Amino acid sequence: MSIDMTEFHDILFEECLENLDIMKTELNSIDLNAFDKERMNTIYRGAHTIKGGCAMLEFNIVAEYAKEMEHLLGEMRDQTKQTNPDNIGVMLESVEFIRAMIKQLQNKEVLDDANAAIHRAKMHAAIV
Repeated sequence: MSIDMTEFHDILFEECLENLDIMKTELNSIDLNAFDKERMNTIYRGAHTIKGGCAMLEFNIVAEYAKEMEHLLGEMRDQTKQTNPDNIGVMLESVEFIRAMIKQLQNKEVLDDANAAIHRAKMHAAIV
């Protein structure tokens, strides 16, 4: 007996969008004068959850993008990358890029792997 994984798509999409909302709120709430590791952990966990859920259901383009975002957020959390307005802006743009991909998946549209790879590389290059 095989399990139809498409039954879980709507649950995943809802969970992803909820995590993106939390990430956006937390990114917008960062106090640049007082590093908050717990806030950064919350943002990191959002990317981690999206990565894992999308990988499990084989939405690999989103999973790879979220993996890169998770990596950079981990570096910001560990303070090897700066938590500054530019980096926060890059992360906010990345949240919206993932949101757009999730919306495309909800509409049963095909994701553009090349576009995601270009955006992923720009995200990585922009974080200082």
